[in-house]
Amino acid sequence: MLDGMTLFRIIALAWPLVAAQAAAAQGPESKDNIAGPYVPTPWVIVDRMLALADIRADDVVYDLGSGDGRLVITAARRFGARGVGVELQPELVALANEGAKKEGVADRVKFIQGDLFETDIREATVVTLYLLPGSVTRLVPRFLAELRPGTRIVSHDYPLSPWKPDKDVSMDVPEKEFISGTTWTRLYYYVVPARIRGEWELTLPKRLARTPLSLEVNQEPHMVGGLVSDGKSEDYLRDMRVLGENVSFGLLYNGTMMTFEGKAAGDLMSGEVTSKEVHGPWTARLKRSSPK
Repeated sequence: MLDGMTLFRIIALAWPLVAAQAAAAQGPESKDNIAGPYVPTPWVIVDRMLALADIRADDVVYDLGSGDGRLVITAARRFGARGVGVELQPELVALANEGAKKEGVADRVKFIQGDLFETDIREATVVTLYLLPGSVTRLVPRFLAELRPGTRIVSHDYPLSPWKPDKDVSMDVPEKEFISGTTWTRLYYYVVPARIRGEWELTLPKRLARTPLSLEVNQEPHMVGGLVSDGKSEDYLRDMRVLGENVSFGLLYNGTMMTFEGKAAGDLMSGEVTSKEVHGPWTARLKRSSPK
């Protein structure tokens, strides 16, 4: 007699043709909402995606294009996380909900039939996706604008261009050859950065700067940088990085090299600044945010 998970896998693997037929039946007017054909993610990749995202019990995992629900169900069953699957095909939503019941996690996950480009995803602490390149790229502005700083994203096979991943992992998966004609697989990991684009008033210890400085930050998906001015001279920030709420950069000002570490929270950044002779607090208060 087959156990629940084995039966679930067998049923799920039979769905690609049905899902493709359902997508075709929707007609050309719906094709802009179809982010890709239904292709079950091999289990070894599900495991690696969840490990890369470092799933915890307090996470809310959103899988965009959730198919048979295997990723969200596994996150709930193995790690105790809550989860939401967003899927366009109602037949797959029904299959996923049935799988959640069989695995005893129906109280922790839900699957909704809807357009992943329009569904509210702001609750997510983790987002996973296995979509076509154009769809992945289309989601980047939403991720950066709507997800909370620190939210982790794992994309299977396709990067969130032009956003640079914080890390990526390559692996060979024999089962993928049936799906895509190659065993090569890459997973891209991102952490949503705090939104710090704009003009700030930067305050340093008196020994480093007697009056507040002007800090202007330019933030794009593929880069972040800034410029500091005291009204007489300008100095560029060095190696600026924003990882979730964590902010770091270097600055050579008045002949002194300084290293900044801190956190961003809304209209305030603060932390510790270190130079050869001085160690102390720094703060930056937002004067004006800059629209993209």
